[in-house]
Amino acid sequence: MNIEPEWKKKFKILSDYIASNTEIYIDNREVSIPEHLRKRFYEYFDDIRNSFVGDFFTTLPMNLDLLRENFGRAEKEIVAALKIERVDIPVDLMSFLHKPEEGMVRALYNRLFELFQKKITMEEFEKIAVNDLISVTELMYRLGYEAWAAFTVILLLEPDEAFSVELDDNFEPFAGKLIEIAFGRQFNHSTKRIPEFIIHSKRLGTYVAIKMPLAKEISGYYPLHEIPQKMMRDRTGDTSYVLDSRVMFISMLKTLDKIPVYAEVHERRIKSPDIIIEFLTEQDLNNRDNIMQIKYRTEIMKPLLGEALVIMNPGKEPLNVTIEKPAEIILAGFEASKLQPVIDLLLT
Repeated sequence: MNIEPEWKKKFKILSDYIASNTEIYIDNREVSIPEHLRKRFYEYFDDIRNSFVGDFFTTLPMNLDLLRENFGRAEKEIVAALKIERVDIPVDLMSFLHKPEEGMVRALYNRLFELFQKKITMEEFEKIAVNDLISVTELMYRLGYEAWAAFTVILLLEPDEAFSVELDDNFEPFAGKLIEIAFGRQFNHSTKRIPEFIIHSKRLGTYVAIKMPLAKEISGYYPLHEIPQKMMRDRTGDTSYVLDSRVMFISMLKTLDKIPVYAEVHERRIKSPDIIIEFLTEQDLNNRDNIMQIKYRTEIMKPLLGEALVIMNPGKEPLNVTIEKPAEIILAGFEASKLQPVIDLLLT
């Protein structure tokens, strides 16, 4: 005997509510919900999404609670260590990292309206919604892990000071007061790509510049041909609200007087970081296209001390992966101590 899923029962409740309140108007082009009916409508609407996600959550092969606990701890530690007000993360990602099920519920908002608008059938909704949740969960898990690993590397450096990076009237970088950090956020400039912030590392006894650019952005740091300045004037370099995979640049600085400009896109100039960190799954390492992209980013940036490939989901068996250009493969998972090889590269 087939048991009807709980979300379908909730769907019927909202359908009956809509039918009994003719002031609610929903068709494939328009949604109109009078204010006095809106609260109850969205209570029923959220019940459907919560039930759907509740059923899906139990089938996940990944441990979202492990991510939530580790990220939450690292976030608090980084705020305290850098003496900043907060870490600024896009709302969808922050929701997922603090309350995974609530973050997944957000992903069904538009899709559920499509069902009520009869743009898709019940069967189509069920299939598409599951695929949406799988895609969102995999992406958010990866981004959350990247943030955790970046925070952990910074904490291993034992920061005792932190600074923002700004540009003066001559568009040269200088250190300022750091209030918050947001990966991908930099002082606005159409062509310069500069560190997001700088720490002083008690462990290394030197300053350390940090940047977390989008992985796909790096290919544009050194365009094949010079791009006219007028075509770049609307760019800011700020990617902090883009939900996509990032890499980590780390550069050691003797003083704050010479802060690196990693890329001068218009002039097609690159300043190499000391190391680059990529955050990958074991499956990524078995994908030829992914390896080629990693190599291409390395060829552009030419890290001075090497590259670290941090694996977020190490299995029980040793990896059998050959990478032509030697790189440090770190089977870290959520064990902070296993990120020590990153610090060892810098100590070299």
